[in-house]
Amino acid sequence: MKEVIEYLLNFAFNKGFGFILTDKLKSTTPSCANPTKNKIIVNMNWHNQNELPFQLAHEIGHMLNGDEGVLYYSSYSSHSKIERSADDKAIDLLFKYCLDTNDVTLNYIDFMNYYGIPNYLEQNVRRRYAYYFSN
Repeated sequence: MKEVIEYLLNFAFNKGFGFILTDKLKSTTPSCANPTKNKIIVNMNWHNQNELPFQLAHEIGHMLNGDEGVLYYSSYSSHSKIERSADDKAIDLLFKYCLDTNDVTLNYIDFMNYYGIPNYLEQNVRRRYAYYFSN
């Protein structure tokens, strides 16, 4: 897991994104991104450490998309589209990591488990897995 986090942090750094890794937050405080301030904050104290690669990739997705920093006051439909787009970017970044490091898992379920991808994204991951690894 350390290797994928390092890969993602290097990706963010090379894109010019700032980031803070902290273990001072509560274990239930999610990581976040604020593209207007060019900063990602990663909660390294997150209660499920296996989810850190996906969380970091998701926040990088927000940065790549140029999303607004705080979404608490946005409508559900726009919030949903914004989050889905960040999820898509995150999944693509994790597949890119696998391809760049020749770390191909046997199936998309193992991929999801290893990188802490939530179950509600299973169909999306399955479709993308077939695209990336069927060739």
